[in-house]
Amino acid sequence: MDKLWGRLHPISHWSISARLTVWYGLTMLIFLSVFAILCYLMFHQSLHRDFDRHLTHEQRELLPYVVLEGDQPRLASLENLRSVAFETDGIYGTYVRLFSSDGSLLYSSPNFERHEVFPAALAATSEDLTISHEWEGNPARSLYRPLMGDEDELVGWLEVTGLEWSLHEELQRLLEALVLGVLLSLVLAIGGGFLLARRALRPVVELTGAAHQIGATNLSDRLPTDFSTKDELTELAETFNELIARIEASVARERRFTANAAHELLTPLTTMRNSVEVSLRRVREPETYQTALETILADAEEMSETVRGLLTLSRVDRLKDLQRDDVNLSKLSSDAVSRYQDRARRLNIEIIDRIENDVFVTADRIHLAEILDNLIDNALKYTPGPGTIEVHLQLVDGTAILRVTDDGVGFEPEQADQLSDRFYRADVPEVQAETGSGLGLSIVKAITEAYDGTFTAHSDGRNQGARFQVILPQTVGRRRSVTA
Repeated sequence: MDKLWGRLHPISHWSISARLTVWYGLTMLIFLSVFAILCYLMFHQSLHRDFDRHLTHEQRELLPYVVLEGDQPRLASLENLRSVAFETDGIYGTYVRLFSSDGSLLYSSPNFERHEVFPAALAATSEDLTISHEWEGNPARSLYRPLMGDEDELVGWLEVTGLEWSLHEELQRLLEALVLGVLLSLVLAIGGGFLLARRALRPVVELTGAAHQIGATNLSDRLPTDFSTKDELTELAETFNELIARIEASVARERRFTANAAHELLTPLTTMRNSVEVSLRRVREPETYQTALETILADAEEMSETVRGLLTLSRVDRLKDLQRDDVNLSKLSSDAVSRYQDRARRLNIEIIDRIENDVFVTADRIHLAEILDNLIDNALKYTPGPGTIEVHLQLVDGTAILRVTDDGVGFEPEQADQLSDRFYRADVPEVQAETGSGLGLSIVKAITEAYDGTFTAHSDGRNQGARFQVILPQTVGRRRSVTA
């Protein structure tokens, strides 16, 4: 349908400035045409009213000279009448005729002698009647006055006629002036509108040119925003700059991710290759081969953990329609704490359960378990024994707040935002000594934000412990018809 519209309306392929100019010109043409027509009609009516007043005046001057002789009217003593030009011919003359009630001509003024007689438009009415008509090819206007007898009976008609061709010439000159004025105004409007449209849309041209110059290699460039005025186009440019900044950050993050992923996978691969090469240089004891195989297995497990983390992140990043069920987060948290109690005891760490009962959230059970496992596992890794880990869960103002606190190695406050970056691991001995892919907290943040939640990390400094908090909205309150 859009393609058909485009073929039928070639204007749709024009530039914005050209289309604005066309629409502006059409609007001005309609407005000026309506204005010109109204002016013409008003002037036309005004001229006719003035001419009718002139005919009425002439008629009133003649009425005193109309007398009745029996049942027939006649004009008497016209030689004493000087105010009516009934002897003058042309546009300054007044043509007078007197008719009986049956339409018979009783009198015609001397200036009728040089013209053909036109038929009278008499009507059986007691009202004045004004008629416009053609007379010898010229426009004329006649005023008919009924003459009434002593008993209010119709005894005749007094006709007063004048030529209107001078009025029509004035109207013609006015029409020509209006048409010329409309055309000149339209030309000026189109020219001015085109210049204004080009000037107004100049920032669009600059934005388009700048946008064409921005590619994957120069995402640090930005669209210009220093226009003469701050308007909608400035806001659009600033919005696009914010979008480009997000794209730049995303590309930089993906590049770091690719480099880190390659590094995390290359390191165990290099270790595995070295172990195999050393083992194959000469025949060795079975215990040596076993040690080499154990090293390879450990490296393979480390690679598997990294790949599993990457797959988890990839699935979360691709999620659009999340599975959402009403899940008892309280029970899920208690189960997670129970699973890690044995490992905690071996490490001489106490896990304290501070979980409020019957806190439900609308989410996917597997994703929530992933959050709990990563937070508790992270706390166990970086809390040396003897130590304490507290798992808090409570419902506050319709949101579920999950908090895992430890008294472990902690981190510098300025590192808080970096902890959820993929493959990020603090460059301190306590962290580097532990195996890990650096994806755990990234997974926690990705899942939390997928459910419109927030993830934060806090520490007062190294060896001051840490607190990791997940806030999940869309709680559903207490519900019993749920499988947790």
